[in-house]
Amino acid sequence: MYLVISFNYKNSDVTTRGKLSILPNFYDEFKQYGEVIIVATCNRIEVVAFSELLNPLLTKITQLTGVSCENAFIYKGKEAIKHIFKVLSSLDSMVVGETQITGQYKEAFMKAYEEGAIRKNLSRLMHFGFKCAKRVRNETDISSKPVSVASIAVRKAKEVLGDLGGYSAVVVGAGDTSRIVCKHLEKQGVNIILLNRTYENGIALKEQIKDVNVDVHSIDKLDKFINQYRLLFTATSAQNPIIHDGIIEEREFRRFWFDLAIPSDICEIESENIDLFRVDDLKDISDENIKQREEAIKKAENIVNEMVEEYIKFIQTSEINPILKELRQKAEEISKDVITNAVKKKFIKEEDEKAVEKIVHTAFKRFLHNPTITLKQNANDPKIDILLSSIKKLFKFDENLMDINRCEYHNKG
Repeated sequence: MYLVISFNYKNSDVTTRGKLSILPNFYDEFKQYGEVIIVATCNRIEVVAFSELLNPLLTKITQLTGVSCENAFIYKGKEAIKHIFKVLSSLDSMVVGETQITGQYKEAFMKAYEEGAIRKNLSRLMHFGFKCAKRVRNETDISSKPVSVASIAVRKAKEVLGDLGGYSAVVVGAGDTSRIVCKHLEKQGVNIILLNRTYENGIALKEQIKDVNVDVHSIDKLDKFINQYRLLFTATSAQNPIIHDGIIEEREFRRFWFDLAIPSDICEIESENIDLFRVDDLKDISDENIKQREEAIKKAENIVNEMVEEYIKFIQTSEINPILKELRQKAEEISKDVITNAVKKKFIKEEDEKAVEKIVHTAFKRFLHNPTITLKQNANDPKIDILLSSIKKLFKFDENLMDINRCEYHNKG
C-alpha cells in the first residue's frame, strides 16, 4: 500500500520541521519496513512508502527525532498517490507554482535509489508523478511567472524598504535557495556580500551573477557582516543555528533578516532593531499568489485527477502481461522437462519428441486461454491486485527489482 507521512508548513512549525530534517540520514532504519523515499525541504518533511507497516514507521520517526506524529498528515492508497502528484505539481506548496519541489523530489528519489530503499512500486509512482508535473507545467500558466520562498523573501524586503537599488545584502550559503535569492537581488540592483563555508562554491555562484557587485567571503567573517548591513538572507544546511546572541551586536539602524533554512540558521532574537522573518512568516504573500492563479490551479487539479486515474489503471494492468508470460514460460519449461524424461525412459520415441512437444504446448495454450481472457477483461477492476497477488503466491513468482531507467529522474524537461 502507498503511504505518505507528511509534516509541512500547514501542520508543523519551523522548529518541528528542523528536528525532522535529519530523517534522510537514517535510511537503514526505514528499509526494514518496505520501500521508502524521505524528502526534506524548507516547507515539508515527508516519508513516502510502499508498506503495510504504518504504525512502525510512525514509531520510528518519533524514536529518531523526538517528534510526535500526532499532527502528521497521513495519506493512504489512492489519496497518497494524489498527494504526491499534487506536491510534485507544486499545488501543495506554500508558493503555488514554484518549480523547486520537483527537483527536490528528484534528488530525494536518487538518494533513496542509491541507498537501496526503493524498488518498482515507488519507482513507477515517481515516474508518473514527474510526468504529471510536466503536464501541469506545459498545459497551465501556473509556473509562467516562477515564484519561490526565496523570491518572496526578496519581495518582502522590497515591501519594507522600498526601492532596493543601491542597498547591500548579506547572503549566507551557496545552495539552490541562495542562488535564487541572489538572482532576485540582482534584478533589484542590490550589491551582494556572499558568505559560504566552501569559498570555491561561493565563487562559482558569483560567476552566475553578472550585473551587480558580488563580494565573496568565507563564513568565518559572518559576525562582521551581519552587524554591518540592513539585509540578511541565510539558507545553509547547518543542523544548528549559525547566528546567535554571541555574535549579534546592537545597532541603531533597523535590520531585516530572512531565515530560509530548515533547521533554522538564526536563533530566537530579542532586539527592537532586528525584524526576523522565517519561512512561515512569508505565507501572506503566498496566499496572494494563490488568488492570482486560481484558474491555473483549477486546471492543474483536473490534470492531477486524470493522472491519478491513469496511474491506478497502469498499476492494475502492468502486472498482467508479465504474469501471463511467466505462466507460459513455466508451462513450456515443465512440458520440455517431462518430454525429455519421457524420451530418456523410452516412453516416447526420440523421433516423435517434436510432435509430442507441439501437442503439449497446444494443450497448455488452450488451458491458459480462459485465464488470459479473464485477467485482461478485469484489468481495470480494483480487485485485480488480489487476483494477481494470489497467482504470484501460488506459482512462487519473484518480484522484479526496480529499474531506474523506467523513472523520469533523468528527464529534466
